[in-house]
Amino acid sequence: MPVWLAGAFTFRDFLLQISKMKGIPRSGWLSHHISLQDIESVADHTFSTCVLSMLLADLESKRGVQIDAEKVLRMAILHDLAESLTFDISRAYLEYMGPKGEAMKREIERTAWQHIAEGIKEPGLAREYRNLQNQYVANRSKETKIVHAADSMDILLQVVNYERRGYPSTLLSNLWNERVKMVRHSDVPSAQVILKLIIGEKGKLSAKGRIT
Repeated sequence: MPVWLAGAFTFRDFLLQISKMKGIPRSGWLSHHISLQDIESVADHTFSTCVLSMLLADLESKRGVQIDAEKVLRMAILHDLAESLTFDISRAYLEYMGPKGEAMKREIERTAWQHIAEGIKEPGLAREYRNLQNQYVANRSKETKIVHAADSMDILLQVVNYERRGYPSTLLSNLWNERVKMVRHSDVPSAQVILKLIIGEKGKLSAKGRIT
């Protein structure tokens, strides 16, 4: 039985789970036949998502859009914290579970977040962090849309990184197309500018591959 289901989750456990994210692989890449030694950790992904979220928040602000940048960064930091308890639940696993897969994932992560909040101990902070996570899942505000766009953009950048390291584009084409579509429908204009740059970089790799 996982420690977080066995009893009270303490503040010490909360601190240890943060560090644990550095060693948890993003297992979804395994279903795309990426070698385990090449797979990024959840912490790797979280850091990149935070930087991209900050960039998007700043770009949107310069466009005159009122953005709560602090909320964006807090949400980006917390968005995958539940995976310190649940590990990365891959898309392939969800597809295997059928129509109930997404609902099960949400319930598992919601339960994990309850335990994380318990470990924080300070009721005000626990409530604030849980509220931020609930907002992220609902994805209705400008801030949540920025973090979701950044999350997808980091995956696209990682695809480019893997292709640069020699993995064939066919391994990741479905994921690439899915995430490009998600960014295009993100309602974050600044994300479209960065998306063009990412697509351009991938195009250079594809052209280089055809030449060689």
